[in-house]
Amino acid sequence: MDNILEKDNRDVCAIVVTYNRKSLLVECLEALGKNKEVKHIVVVNNNSSDGTREYLETLDKEFYIIENSTHNLGGAGGFSLGMELAYKRTNAKYFWIMDDDTIANFNAASELVEKATLLKNNFGFLCSNVRWTDGSSCNIPMAAKNWPELTTEGLVGVTQGTFVSILVSRDTVDKFGIPTKELFIWGDDTEYTVRVTQDNPSYFVKDSIVIHKTPNNLSGITLKNDSLDRVNRYFYLYRNLIFISKTYKGNKDTFKLFTHYMIYALNVLLKSENHKWRRAMVVLKGIFAGIKFNPDIKYMN
Repeated sequence: MDNILEKDNRDVCAIVVTYNRKSLLVECLEALGKNKEVKHIVVVNNNSSDGTREYLETLDKEFYIIENSTHNLGGAGGFSLGMELAYKRTNAKYFWIMDDDTIANFNAASELVEKATLLKNNFGFLCSNVRWTDGSSCNIPMAAKNWPELTTEGLVGVTQGTFVSILVSRDTVDKFGIPTKELFIWGDDTEYTVRVTQDNPSYFVKDSIVIHKTPNNLSGITLKNDSLDRVNRYFYLYRNLIFISKTYKGNKDTFKLFTHYMIYALNVLLKSENHKWRRAMVVLKGIFAGIKFNPDIKYMN
């Protein structure tokens, strides 16, 4: 991980985490290859079993940095490792983070870099204009109170976003570290984008367009009706959201959120389709774990 790949005039290293979505990954990487600012692409394969590893072995090792994990690190672990690899193995000025079902327009990176330059790199993160397959808005970030200030420049102020096409600078990683692997799944992107927005504002970039190829835009799946084999993963959702609240919002807001989830646990117990106690206990275990959960931030220098 210490061999730094030579840098040319391209300033972006893309970071993609993948798990058992080979066909989407192929499309994602092909789209990234059309973005002229991208110097390297880091791909973290979360122990896929669908031929992803074999496909990755065919790619150009000068352009791609491939990490095949022997187990599933979760999204958080994958993005944490991916950013560490990008930071240590390249001299890229910017890191462009996305899921494997993100399909970037040919100029998505150039629009992000153009706005980064306009802002003189005084930003926490920049996020793309994410669209679903039918062109409707998707993964809409949370707007900042002063959101309209730079709309004439195609920028909207935001306070948090998702790992579906965000750009952060090397300087930001130097100051705020990398995503926290211990979150495993759910909330890792919220925590990281809130973290890097503490000192500098972050922005939605209107003209940087990507397509998010999820099965549905607005899913009706919740803990109350999700399949039983997925129920346990909701533990991470409630644990992580309590952790994020206590870290960045303080005790008052966290108490309100804790109370809200206690009531929700009762609602789950009363209204779930089946296995009511098991589903409700996932909420309770998660929120109580979140009170004590306090992972360290990993810094690169």
